Amino acid sequence: MATIKDIAKLAGVSISTASRALNDNPRISEATRTKVKQIAAELGYSPNYNAQTLTRGEANMVGLVFPVTDQSALANPFHIDLMRGAGVALEQRHYTMMVAIAETEERLLETVKSMVTQSKVHNFLLLYTKEKDPVTDYLRDAGMNFVVIGHPEKQGDRFVDNDNIQAGFLAAQKLLDDHHCQHVAFVTSPHHWTFEVDRQLGCRQCLNERGLGGTEWVVEEGNAPQFFAQHPEIDGLVCADDILFLQIYRQLKVLGRQDQLAIICFNNSRLLGRLLPAIDRVDLRPRQLGIAAVELLFNRQADRQFISFALQ
Repeated sequence: MATIKDIAKLAGVSISTASRALNDNPRISEATRTKVKQIAAELGYSPNYNAQTLTRGEANMVGLVFPVTDQSALANPFHIDLMRGAGVALEQRHYTMMVAIAETEERLLETVKSMVTQSKVHNFLLLYTKEKDPVTDYLRDAGMNFVVIGHPEKQGDRFVDNDNIQAGFLAAQKLLDDHHCQHVAFVTSPHHWTFEVDRQLGCRQCLNERGLGGTEWVVEEGNAPQFFAQHPEIDGLVCADDILFLQIYRQLKVLGRQDQLAIICFNNSRLLGRLLPAIDRVDLRPRQLGIAAVELLFNRQADRQFISFALQ
């Protein structure tokens, strides 16, 4: 079996230079990198990634940090599709994933700290953004390499996102133009996540341009009767994501209003698409987001990337 020593000898370079060339170190000339890689390919060289981990002092792993979630909450298919995209991109780089999930901010922070100090994970993808987030603060202060998926909390944080304001605008526009709605409500969770705020802002901008007022429905267990008692005029709903749509659909069926409203939601997950009726959806292409997030994580010269979405 070929070794790095064999490659270095044939290339006429030192072992350290051969190693750097194989790892695309920019301090090694492009000609040398090309030559070393060609020899490695001819010899059928397979790098020892465990040895690389020891040399760099960090693991060939990327930490995926989920938002704080209660155990009883539904798993969000959007995050699963993000993971699938990230997994494809990481496999090509011979990296694996380590997941951080917790029910409180304190426990999530401790998990991430343990990943850094004990497992030597120095690269992270955060599947959420949140104001005054202790995990993001810790990664920033510790000098870790991380990318957030969503609108960044602070300027300078590297991120991948959809244009959620534009997405919210177009979602509302579709209800107005295709379904002729006059009284649209934006459906959001009590968390008011950053992506929900941005989509609601876009929805309001569209309604304001048409001279229409908008209404907010903060979804809580069983509060649909109260909402529609206060707002009987509502004829269209823009749901912040498809998990919320699933929650309100059950309530709408009890009220007998599921066929009386025009509804559009975000994410377009395949799983929920099979469980729920066909409605208008905004496909945010989470797999592409996951791939782009990994590419940005390892391209430190870039600071952001936007992924297009599509109305379905």
